[in-house]
Amino acid sequence: MRKRMLAAVLALSLLSTAALTGCRTKAAEGDKEQYLNVAMNAEPGTLDPSRATDTYSSIVIAEVEEALTRCEQDDKGKDVIQPAGAESWKVSDDGLTWTFKLRDNKWSDGQDVKAEDYVYSMMRTLDPETASSYTGMLNPIKGAEAYASGEGKAEDVGIKAADDKTLVFTLESPCAYFLNLTYFRLFTPQRQDYVEKYGDTFGSEADTIPSCGPFVIKSWTHKSEIVLEKNQNYWDADSVKLSKVTYKILEDEQARMNEILNGTVDIGTAESKEWKDKFSGTGDFDVISGYEPTTECMIFNTKDKMFSSVKIRKAVSAAIDREDYVETLYPSTRTAAYSFCPPTLQIGTEEFRTAAGSEPVRQLIEEVTDPKALFTEGIKELGLGSDPAKITLTITAAGPNAKTKQIAEYNQQMFQEALGCKVDIEYVDPASMGKTIGTGDFQMVTAGWTGDYNDPMTEFDIWTSHGGLNFGRWSNEKYDQNIEAASATQDQAKRLGYFKECEEILILKEAAIAPLSFKQRSQYERKYVEGYMSTLFGSSMELKYAYTLGR
Repeated sequence: MRKRMLAAVLALSLLSTAALTGCRTKAAEGDKEQYLNVAMNAEPGTLDPSRATDTYSSIVIAEVEEALTRCEQDDKGKDVIQPAGAESWKVSDDGLTWTFKLRDNKWSDGQDVKAEDYVYSMMRTLDPETASSYTGMLNPIKGAEAYASGEGKAEDVGIKAADDKTLVFTLESPCAYFLNLTYFRLFTPQRQDYVEKYGDTFGSEADTIPSCGPFVIKSWTHKSEIVLEKNQNYWDADSVKLSKVTYKILEDEQARMNEILNGTVDIGTAESKEWKDKFSGTGDFDVISGYEPTTECMIFNTKDKMFSSVKIRKAVSAAIDREDYVETLYPSTRTAAYSFCPPTLQIGTEEFRTAAGSEPVRQLIEEVTDPKALFTEGIKELGLGSDPAKITLTITAAGPNAKTKQIAEYNQQMFQEALGCKVDIEYVDPASMGKTIGTGDFQMVTAGWTGDYNDPMTEFDIWTSHGGLNFGRWSNEKYDQNIEAASATQDQAKRLGYFKECEEILILKEAAIAPLSFKQRSQYERKYVEGYMSTLFGSSMELKYAYTLGR
């Protein structure tokens, strides 16, 4: 959550030195005034790279900070990894040591960006006191998992600065997808002096965040807009043509669509067929379409008494008519999900969905021919009687806004009819939703997960027993073992087998979650917008090279 062609990446990672491909520059002159207005569907939770968890935070962080690499697009529109904070890299013959040579870059206040800033950033993420939800992404690094869990020492973590321009990683074992991680926000540098000065407010306001990327944060009016300006100290400032970027935070869909239509927004996303038809009918837009690496699913709180029952979880998942779900809620914009890992993700040189060849949800539906009967068995075993009508389930939802209300009420009616129980809806303020889910204060909730990098690991490692984003608090020993094994081998055939079994455990045998839909992007950009990259991973809305011509 958008954001890759792994074949090229893997080939690159096997070389002893990185391709010295330079930045992409845009020679066209463009308009005299260079600015863009971009629609953002929600307020970023925080711009602290160690603590951010949402898509909107990632979009902004990618433009104001410089990770070791950047996820960009080639001339055919495919995602590629390009040097960024690092100008080159090499990997040892045994695959265990990665050495990144940093380029000359400066922070927005003129200080040099140093290797120690990257070390500090990642060690802060791993520090148990930071309580980052994303420490698992750094698990391939030697000692990282042990330190993050409080069982290891900081000095044993394989992240070191050999000098100001050399960053060295030592891995636990060769990692087939390590290079794919390096454009993620965890691989951006952080300034220790800013973190210590602002403490828990670091990343919460514009003046608490120093920048070393293409743009700096000029202002942040919460719930309204984030304004970026060109970073004159950026190493590749000549490639940045935009003087100003305004992210307009428009949580209300109607308001957001109207601003895209009337031209006060230059780039935005639409899901409704009605609005897509309107935009296309104007002739004013170019549309970027295709699958995103995003899966919408229902998460069950397995520590809740009701959803501690596998039978109840299976009954709820099997009760969902996914075809009707997408036809009613997302006509022509999503497809029904009968698995968790979405289309587009690669394993080696193949798309994972094609290579896996199975859809576990279909198997579950074949197995559970009468969801109400299985639900009744489940409540009996829990000592809750044998009458589903006396049982109340609770759906937690953000809002309510028009869309979340429509989704919640659809699910409410569907489960009441299919299972014979009562279903309540509990609405939570969107700003508090993350905390509600994170603390486990829910029974079931609909959520979306967008992969962070182009490998199935980004989909499956979040559900491990200690995964920081495993909000359902589900645990399975075999699942954990498979993830560990898939992390420790570069044999893609073996990795495919591990991931395939994980998916079957997750949604067929254990029904820890219920996949609902796969998201298809429909991004609309005004025809005068040039150089914009709608990547599947990385920022997903890359503006570094964007400019306008003919506004």
